[in-house]
Amino acid sequence: MAAFLMADQNLLPPNYQQIMAEFGITETQMGLVSTIFVATSALITIVWGFLSDIGQRKKLLVIGVLLGEIPCFLTAYVQNYYQLLAMRFLTGIGIGSIIPIGYSLIADMFEEEKRGRGYAYIETAFGFGTLFGMIVAGLITSWRPPFIIAAVPNFILAPLFYIVAEEPRRGEGEKELKKVLEKGYEYTYRLNKEVIKKSLKTRTNILIFIQGIIGTVPWGIIMYWLVSFFIVTRGMEKSTATFVLLLVGLSTVIGSLLGGFAGDYFEAREKGGRAIITGLAIFLGMIAAIGMIIYPLPSELTLIHWIGLMIYSFVLIQFVSYAGPNVRAIVSQVNLPEDRGTVFGLFNILDNVGKATGPLFGGFLIETLRSAGYSDALAYEYTLLIGALFWIPCAAVWLWIRKSYPEDRDMVKETLKKRAIELSKAF
Repeated sequence: MAAFLMADQNLLPPNYQQIMAEFGITETQMGLVSTIFVATSALITIVWGFLSDIGQRKKLLVIGVLLGEIPCFLTAYVQNYYQLLAMRFLTGIGIGSIIPIGYSLIADMFEEEKRGRGYAYIETAFGFGTLFGMIVAGLITSWRPPFIIAAVPNFILAPLFYIVAEEPRRGEGEKELKKVLEKGYEYTYRLNKEVIKKSLKTRTNILIFIQGIIGTVPWGIIMYWLVSFFIVTRGMEKSTATFVLLLVGLSTVIGSLLGGFAGDYFEAREKGGRAIITGLAIFLGMIAAIGMIIYPLPSELTLIHWIGLMIYSFVLIQFVSYAGPNVRAIVSQVNLPEDRGTVFGLFNILDNVGKATGPLFGGFLIETLRSAGYSDALAYEYTLLIGALFWIPCAAVWLWIRKSYPEDRDMVKETLKKRAIELSKAF
């Protein structure tokens, strides 16, 4: 479900040039369509997160998936720019459910030592869904059918998930609570209205929020404007440019998977090791992204070019996505089980500020540079380079996370140990 839900995210970027021509709109207006979608899906996560902390998560996830896929399907039939904006807004409402609900479920499915890989699995599913969206959008001539192709599978998978899935008990993934819960005791602690205020008192949460706001700007600019960049600056066909983006996207899927395992590995050997490897990976990935932007690829790529791009992406660009699973693992470890859905919702809002503003900011930068006298090619290239530089302060924040994360995690562990004793006495 997560894969097909995320396929929707990249159905528009390969077709930006085509849609702008059809509706007669500018880069800024085109960027606004993606910004509306990302911003809505981010803002609504706080609502889904709150509901996931008080309700049945399995049922909520199915409702969210269907709420996202129905307007996704209808996007194929819009007749003007404003209808497109409306459908993207409605799709965002449903897609916003997968982050807080899915992440909350994973925290209870995986023990702390293996939670990084748990988040790596779902991040990988997100990545494959995004890749699927890229392929469909890049290979089909018209931009409309891909929305139908992406939506229909979840009309089958969502009801199937509701029938076969078993929802884990809250706190089941915590070592401190596992023995108590196995004896039949229930984790009775529930969300309270102070959770957001409490989350902002946790230093690690604040630092995670800050790195997310900064670090998602490049994703919002580069991933949404990369296909147009190759079309305008390198003279590539849409299909060729999309397959370059596909290689980059596939490398980020690999990075999300490897990053989760790497985070678990280094954390097991040194307190805060998860943060060290993540910050270093972001910086290395940024250097690799800049190299790809400035390298003068030809409009028609030979086999040697494709092999070189594949190796370059899989070996170097993949580092930039190490943050995904490790951020989620850290958030799950410095917040109590009953608070996680809401905190994940709040995190997702702030984590998507950059990604939401990126498409609009990118379009605005392109138009601004063009009006300043730069050619279309340079306007697109400088916009992507400016976007990539936001990863520098993002990587730097991880130096502070490395110091605060172990302390905040140990505080949660102590609280859970006390609660395990309280629960056993209460029953």
